[in-house]
Amino acid sequence: MALLGALPALAALAVFGILHTPDTPGYLTYAEQIRTGTVPNGAALLASGPSPVSLFRAPGYSLVLAALQRVFPGAWQMAVVLLQIAAQAAVTGAAYRAARALGAGRERATVAALLPAIGFGVVVQIALLTDGLYAALATGAALLLTRGRPGAAALAGLALGCATLLREATPFLMIGYLPLALLATDGRGRRLLCGALVLAGPAVAAGGLMAWNAARIGRPVLTTSRQTVMVQAVLPLLKKHLPVYDGDDRFDRIARETVGSGEYSAIDTLHDRLFREAGMSAPEIADAATRRYVAAWRRFPGAMLMASLQNFRHEFLAMPFQPVDTVGALMVYAGWPRPVFDRLNLLWSALRHGSAVAGLEIAADVLTRLLGTAISLLAIATPLLLRGQSDRAARTRFGLWLVCCAFPAVYLPVHIEPRYLAPVVPLVCVLAACALPPGNRLASAGVQQRIMHSRSGTMA
Repeated sequence: MALLGALPALAALAVFGILHTPDTPGYLTYAEQIRTGTVPNGAALLASGPSPVSLFRAPGYSLVLAALQRVFPGAWQMAVVLLQIAAQAAVTGAAYRAARALGAGRERATVAALLPAIGFGVVVQIALLTDGLYAALATGAALLLTRGRPGAAALAGLALGCATLLREATPFLMIGYLPLALLATDGRGRRLLCGALVLAGPAVAAGGLMAWNAARIGRPVLTTSRQTVMVQAVLPLLKKHLPVYDGDDRFDRIARETVGSGEYSAIDTLHDRLFREAGMSAPEIADAATRRYVAAWRRFPGAMLMASLQNFRHEFLAMPFQPVDTVGALMVYAGWPRPVFDRLNLLWSALRHGSAVAGLEIAADVLTRLLGTAISLLAIATPLLLRGQSDRAARTRFGLWLVCCAFPAVYLPVHIEPRYLAPVVPLVCVLAACALPPGNRLASAGVQQRIMHSRSGTMA
């Protein structure tokens, strides 16, 4: 199953090559600093610019890049991409195993495991971008926790610790992972142990990163990415002319002059002017932006709630099965001309002018979106389908559902993109595979078989 899961990404790599994104140069710059031992510290770091890359980015992905650059100096990009493909292939195998253990039949489990392999995950697997490895770690941790054993929980905690070094939002996602660790485990003592183990990884990683930054700049910060995302989160309010930045200090004045109309492209200008004119360092800009973000929730709760809800786009629901959109995204990321086959407005126009090909493309796009949405809706309905069930398989499925909910809950109030939801898609497919009978009956039978097997082993 893992080998099958790797084939779409390998095919995409052969056709489109290794993808570079606007974020790639930052990771490469950081990797170069790590590899050459020139990561700045102290006053020199804070004075190097409004957004020093070694503060703005978590170091994990650049560490991987630097290591592979040293080991494979002539082929490190290919080594990175193959590592990402291999990691996601392992997730494919783990998803199949989890779906079977939670009650899905062989056919459903196969479909659930392989559908993400032709989704947006293909894009991030062949890109020099943190999301490929991050998705594998975050998804793999959830699948490990479904086993309900301390050893698996320890591995999940380790995976989430590594994920924290790739993306600083990971500790906040524990609102979903911790309940899964508790629900999937039997026995009070084992339950508490699994919960502690899954929390330990992110806690140690976050603490270590904060301690490292404290040694560098005298302040225990995870990253300074808040200087961008906390401004980006209030842009919808600025477009409605709400007085988010109505203070008299230099931050608010410069913010009104730069991002006051709600344009994302002006955020870099905001940072540059705050650095040059107000003498603010990256951590200070991040703190000031965070205070305004919190104040916006206090002053304009309805508008902030609406902005958060509007961050969710209906196409997110179709992510479990979107081969048409995946090919389109690959072409865009590769720098090819933007395709027409995934743009319904243009296709409808062509169909009205008599294009039969446009009709077929519309049918393919609409049908795959509907199927992907149906899969998501099945997964969303998990709590309703589990009413009256209390066995371990049912509790585990509810725990997986909470993990899926944690990602939009954390990202929607600030900023969300399809790549941020890549870790959720395999879990959604697993839940959908187990959603309806005979999956439920198989789940109960599977639990009973494991109980009998355990008892037999004990008696022997």
